[in-house]
This record gives sequence, structure tokens and C-alpha cells, in this order.
Amino acid sequence: MARMVTKMWPAMGLALLASMVAAGCGFNDGLDLDDTVEVRVQELSSFCSVQVEGHGAVDVEDDYLPSVIACENGNAPMEALKAQAVAARTYAAFIVEAERRPLVPTTRDQVYNCSHAQVEQRHRDAVNATRGQVLTHNGRLAAAFYVAGAIPSTNSCRPARGDRDPTNTEKWVTYNQGRTGSGVRGTPLGSLANPANRGAKSQNGAACLATKGWDYKRILRFYYGDDIRPMVPPNSQCAESGEHPPASGDVCSGLSAGGSSKDASSNTPTCTDSSQAVQILPRSAWNARAPRYNTPVHTPNRITVHHTATANGIADGANEVRKIQQSHFNRGFHDVGYHAVIAHDGTIYQGTPENKRGAHVGNQNTGNLGVSLLGSFHRSTPPSDAQLKSLSRLLRHWSDKYNIPMDRTQIKGHGERAATLCPGQQVTSRFDSILANAKADAVCEGGDSAEEDDGQDVSSYRYVRVSGVDLNPTNSDSPLDGYEVDAIYVEKADGTVVNAASVACSPGVQNASAALGASDNTSCENRAQTAAGVPPGADLIVELQEPVKKGDVLYVTQAGYPVALSECSPNGTAKISLSNDGSIWKVLDSAAQGNQRWTLGTEHFVYDEGDEAEGPGGGGLEFIVPRAGHWYRPDMTFKVVASDPRIVKVRYEAEHDNFHLGTSGDRASNFEEGYTYEFFGERVIFAIGLDASGREVARREVRVTITDFDGTIPEDRRALPYYPDANIDSAKAERLATEGAKCQAYSGGPRCSPGNNSYSLGRCWGYAAAALGRAGINWTPLASAGPCSAATVRGSAYGFRCNADANPDVLRSIGMQKIDVPTTEAPRGSLIVWDKGCIGFHAIHGHVEIVTQPGIACSDFCGRIRGNAPHCASVYVPIN
Repeated sequence: MARMVTKMWPAMGLALLASMVAAGCGFNDGLDLDDTVEVRVQELSSFCSVQVEGHGAVDVEDDYLPSVIACENGNAPMEALKAQAVAARTYAAFIVEAERRPLVPTTRDQVYNCSHAQVEQRHRDAVNATRGQVLTHNGRLAAAFYVAGAIPSTNSCRPARGDRDPTNTEKWVTYNQGRTGSGVRGTPLGSLANPANRGAKSQNGAACLATKGWDYKRILRFYYGDDIRPMVPPNSQCAESGEHPPASGDVCSGLSAGGSSKDASSNTPTCTDSSQAVQILPRSAWNARAPRYNTPVHTPNRITVHHTATANGIADGANEVRKIQQSHFNRGFHDVGYHAVIAHDGTIYQGTPENKRGAHVGNQNTGNLGVSLLGSFHRSTPPSDAQLKSLSRLLRHWSDKYNIPMDRTQIKGHGERAATLCPGQQVTSRFDSILANAKADAVCEGGDSAEEDDGQDVSSYRYVRVSGVDLNPTNSDSPLDGYEVDAIYVEKADGTVVNAASVACSPGVQNASAALGASDNTSCENRAQTAAGVPPGADLIVELQEPVKKGDVLYVTQAGYPVALSECSPNGTAKISLSNDGSIWKVLDSAAQGNQRWTLGTEHFVYDEGDEAEGPGGGGLEFIVPRAGHWYRPDMTFKVVASDPRIVKVRYEAEHDNFHLGTSGDRASNFEEGYTYEFFGERVIFAIGLDASGREVARREVRVTITDFDGTIPEDRRALPYYPDANIDSAKAERLATEGAKCQAYSGGPRCSPGNNSYSLGRCWGYAAAALGRAGINWTPLASAGPCSAATVRGSAYGFRCNADANPDVLRSIGMQKIDVPTTEAPRGSLIVWDKGCIGFHAIHGHVEIVTQPGIACSDFCGRIRGNAPHCASVYVPIN
């Protein structure tokens, strides 16, 4: 391949550049294309992932591109987003193939993982609609430049004289509509003699064209020439749809979703009229964390209705329930205080098991079942019709199940039992109709309920799952990768043997069907034909001819020959689990090696909290390192086994409000990621499994102790306690984070420097104070609280900290509270105030910023949180 000079022009985005001046965007660097450089499409390697500085290997289609177009041009219409996706993919491919270097995640190349934009489904849709497509001309890859360009006022979408050009980049845009071959004009951003230079696209112009009804291909030809072609390289291996079908078996997707497709009818409720059965989704459906501690068993005898006092109309109910669980943990609760939560769409999520005491009415929880409607209903907004219907059905269900009278004596709102407005006038005013509907609702039999999943017996198992954990022990002569499986079978009480009947799911498994039938791996030489290989991260799920029951003996064998006398031994370590429907898995062994045998007793047929977390959607992840309860030095390595085949990426987070520790999309390395701790003591680490669309499908936590390198925990570097008493207002924190990220001044219009690693304009407190006001936090009472003067508070970040720390009661009166947490781990929506001169901030005024995402904060600019300085910085959070 010809030499490429390593000077790249930044690819600028509409959302970012519209408010930036050229001086801050690296405009001194041009792309000095060597005239001989060309990249032929036929020679492109499998463009599945790219190396991004500071982020490692990143999946192109499912991670890198959605983030780039969200950051670069995220507010554009769909066809402009598609054009952006093709251009960004082409640019990345050209850099990777021509320069053989990692991509820079800033405007030096393309902005990735920014603080000012969130990846939305529309961004993923734009990438998927153009999946794998790159811009080509005569079989060569183009160097797809793009800049913000002017904001056109004309119908042609070519800017007129006097149109705004905030970034001074219109001079590099090319208009090549109708041009072909040598008639296509290149952009001065690169060498005009290089055939890869086909011009530069305007992002503002592309958005204009999309509003005129142009499709993305026509938009691309408008800027790059009529002979430019978006195409998928002929040898592309990663351009197929993000929906990955199972490798084999017709129930793989059903098992991942929590049930076998073969017995769906068994879960169908039967009702005496047209009413529907109550469906309570188990804790695994919202990826519940384990309770912090057990609560006493109780016998329900009454019901209390609540509202969560959070935002209304939220579509992702499961995510909201997880937030409520974290909020209740922060308040010292054992778990979600409610026994059930009803989302806007009527979905009912299980909280605390019904037979356990909850935490929802002060000193009145024994015997009291609590149900809460997601939303705030004390003003003008009523619950949705779906919520009200589900509430009536749940009340009827609990009334019948526990013989609770259907009246206002035993079924009340929270405010009828304690001094509170909960569940809001919009609920209490409808109580009579809610109970009337509940009384009229028919009793329905059948259907799944949450109680069957928690602490209850299961009569039999139909599926056996072998999940690859590690390649070790490894036999170098083996033709199989991963844990070898010779046979899976059951010996019944009468001596008969029942073999595995079929492979239900086997993503990534080598020779899966070899695990069926009788044991036949009789020598080292025939194992390639007689055994299956389950590599780390893969699952082999087989269905048994007959369900396995108590007293049966289950065998999972690796070899039918005496290993000790042989020249070879089987490979690998695996986790072995059982399930009756694929939704919850009972783990028999997390680190199996060699032939395995279990005589299944009563203890194997009871699901508990740990097993619930093993099911797809509730678990699917197992930590390899670190291991629970162990002590570790600060330089940590995280590795997990992802037994859920939907998981394509794992994000590691600290317990402290989702502080980001790292993300890996490398399944082959067991999603390995590293992180160095600054503070020591007991820490909780979460592994969060994400699917191809970025949705959370699994979660696992591990609690470890971090020590200094000498094995001690120095007093001055202990991990600080994490706001156990702060009743954080998550909705207000979210508003503050959103407002803090906006380039919107308190007066005089936008004048700020957004984007990570930019610079302050010396107006940080003005921007932060304006964001506080827009989020509904009136900070002005602190001005007269002392000891600092009102003028100092109104004019500097230092003044806010001076009076806030001295007056915690006044601080609480404005809806904020100081928390003891490292500034580097401050949660989203918190306010960080640095004293004057603290770690290099302004010597007179200090500095203030609002955390918008883990490690990133904004005021009159956005950037990385500089460091931790507990002696001269304070963190404040919005509270209820």
C-alpha cells in the first residue's frame, strides 16, 4: 500500500461546529494526501471494528458510527443522518486502511462518545439502513471529507451571500452535482491531485436537502459527484444486519427472551370472561440487583397505593424501576420498597417478594403490600388508562390471593396512612372507580406470576446449558476450542438412560450436535467428530428427551476414555446450568472441568435470588476476575463470561451512580478491560451486558476490597462513604445534567465552548447558575446566608461553596445536599464546586461545573473532571 502522510483534517459536525470558532478546532492541520495513495475496495479488510484512542477496539456498526453521527450531526433529518453514516464510515475505513493508525475520538478525526449528545434509536437506524456502505469511485475508496458549512437560506440549499457560516468552513464545501470523472472538484482540505479527493459535504446543507425530500444517495452525489457510489465492499464480513439469528435451533431466541417456543401454550391464561390475567414480570425482567439484606416474612392483609413522584410517560419502565431500586438503596432500604411497580404502558414489575416485608409506609410495613404507579400524579397529569387497568387487576389478584377485603378500609392510598400527598390527587380521586373495576374483574387462572420465580420449587428441568468460561486447561493437540462436551444424558431411578434430544441453541459452538446421543468420545483421535467445543462466551443449550426430576442423575461428560492413562486430556472450563423454560437457570457448577455427575436432590429444584440473576435478561454474565470477597491492588482487570448470546459489549461501572470504569466489545478476551483505582476499601463493580442496539440485557455485580500496592488501606486514601443519607431527586438531577450540557448563557445569548477538552471563557458560574435556574433550583437564598457576602456568592463559584458548606440547612431548603464522594466519581446531575486555586483553577473565583456523564462536566465549556481534591472541592446533588 502507498504511503499516507499522517496529517489528517478533522471531520466536523453540525451539532458541534455550529457554535465553535475555528481557532479551537484544529484548523492548522490539513489532510496532505500523497498523490499516489489509493485504497481499492476489493482490498478492504473485514471492517468490523476500529481502534479508537482511549477506547480500544470499538464495533463499527453497533457502537462507533451511531456515536459519531450523534455527536457530529445528531439533530439532522433521517436522510441526512444516513448520508452522515456513509461519509463517517468511509472516512474511518480510509484512515484505517491508508494510515494503519487508531482513530482519534475528537475533531482531529471524528467526534466519538461526546458529552453533548446521546445516541438515540434514530442514529442506530441510520447506520443500519446503510450498513457496510462506503463511498467509492472506479473501485477505489473515497476520502469522504465533511464540514459544518454555512446554514443555507435558499431553496437550492446552496448558501447565498450573507448566509451564516458560524464555523467559517463553507470555503471547503464542494458542489459536484452533475459532475463526473475528472470534472469532479476536490476540496482544498487534501491534495487536489489525489483521486481519492472527491470533495467535501456540508452538514448544514445536507440537513437542508433532506428537508426538501432528497434521499441520502442523492445528497452524497450533490457534494461528491454523480459517479460516486455507496456500496458494500465485496469481501465485507460485518455488513449484515445487526439482528443476529441463532446459529442453530429454533428456540434460541425464545430462550434468550425468557421462554421456550415449544410450550408457549402452557403459559396462556384462561379466564371466565374477556378479562386478562394478571401478568407480573419477575425481577429478572428488569435486571434487578440482589437485595442488600433480608427482611422478615409476613402475611399480607392490606394494600397501599403509591406513586413514584418521577417523570410521567417514561417508555422504558424497566430502566425506571432500576433507578428506583438504586434510590432506595441510597436511602438504606433493603431493596425496592414496593412489592410491585406499574409502568406507563401498564406493565407490572415485581419488587420485593410479596411474602417479605417491604419498605413503603413508615412503621406500617408488616402485612402491608405496596404498589406504586410510575409517575407524578399530584398535579394535573392522571395515570394512563393502561396503568389504571393494571392497578385494578393487581388489586383483585392480591385480594383473592390473600383474602383481603376489597374496600377502602384495607386498600388505601399512602396519604391515608401517613402525612403525605402520595399517590396524588389524580389517583385518590379515582379510587372508587379503581376498586369498582377491580371488583368486576374476573378471576383468571394460569399465566406466569412473579411469585413462582422467587424461592419456590420447580418440578422439573427441560434444558441443560453448558457455558464456556475459559480455555484452560488446554491440550495443544485438540482440534476443538473451548470446553469439550462428549455427551449430556440422564440416568433415571429405574436405570434407564435418557439422552439429550436436540440442540436448542448453540451460538459460537463448534460441532454442537456431537453432544447429542450416547457417549462416544473414545479416543484422542476421534474427538473432532464425537465432541462439541464450547469456547469462552459461547453457550450450548440442549433439550432433554424427558424432563429431569428429583432423584435423577445428570451427566455432562467430556471423554469416554480414562484420561489419566491417555496421552490427551479434554480442554476447557465451563458453567453448567439447568432450566425448565430458559428464563431462569439453576447453576450446578460455575467452574466445571472433566466429567461431571449430579444426583439431583431437593436443593437443586429451588430457585433463589442468585439463580434468578442467571437467566437471560437478569444475568447472563459471570465474573472471571475479580472474584467476590477478594482483595486486589489498584490496577484492576475485569473479565466476564457472557452466557447470553445477545451480549455484544460489556460496560463496567462502579456502584456510585453508574461511574464508568471501562467498556469492552471483545468477546474473545472475555470482554477484558482495565481500570486503576485512586481510592481504596470495599468497592462494588457492575458488569452490564449490552445487545447490538445498546440496550441492557444483563447485569452482574461483585464486591471486592482495593488496597494500596503494599496490601494496606491508608487512612487518607480510603473510599469515601457514598451519600447513604441523600434522598436524591433523580428527575431533577437528570434535568440539571441536561441543562448543564447546553451552550446557553444566562444573558446575551450563546457564548461558550462546548465539547470535551475545550476551554473556559471565565464565565463558568454564570452558565452553571443559569442551568440551575432552568432545572428548577433557586440557589439565591444562599447569597444572604453568610459567611461570604451576597456579592461574592453571585459573582463566583468560590462564594457558592463558601456559603453552601457553612449552611447545610439552607442548602437543603433549596433542594440540594452535599455528598462525600470523590469528584472523579460524582454522579450525573451533580454540581462540583472547586475552591479558589484548587488544583489549578482560578485563584480568585474557583470553578464550578455540572456532571453530564461519568468523568465529564460542563459549565461554559465541557471537559474531563480534572481530578479529586476533597480538601478544596465539594459535590452537591439535587434532593427530594
